[in-house]
Amino acid sequence: MADEKCILDPRRDCLGLQKANMLEKRMERMEEQSRDTHGKLFDRIRDLEKAEAARNEQYDNIMEKLDKLIAWQEAEQAAPKKRWDAIVDKAIWAVLAAVIAFLLARIGL
Repeated sequence: MADEKCILDPRRDCLGLQKANMLEKRMERMEEQSRDTHGKLFDRIRDLEKAEAARNEQYDNIMEKLDKLIAWQEAEQAAPKKRWDAIVDKAIWAVLAAVIAFLLARIGL
């Protein structure tokens, strides 16, 4: 372990080597913390992507149901109009039949 002694004064410990060892340990701790942090970030991103996929599926389901609801509403709104049109159509035919019957009765047929 001669490397632990100072080159200029072998009776003293090498301060540069101590500092380098300290910095190396600090770097190892920082790398470990960085790995942990990155792992947590990637886990969080993965969770967010899963949540977004679920939300997109919900959105698609909601839009599909909304389209069905709009189609149903339009059909329901058109139904009274169809009924009214049918009533008016039958009334017109009844009036025309009465007029024709009246005219035929006048002519004597």
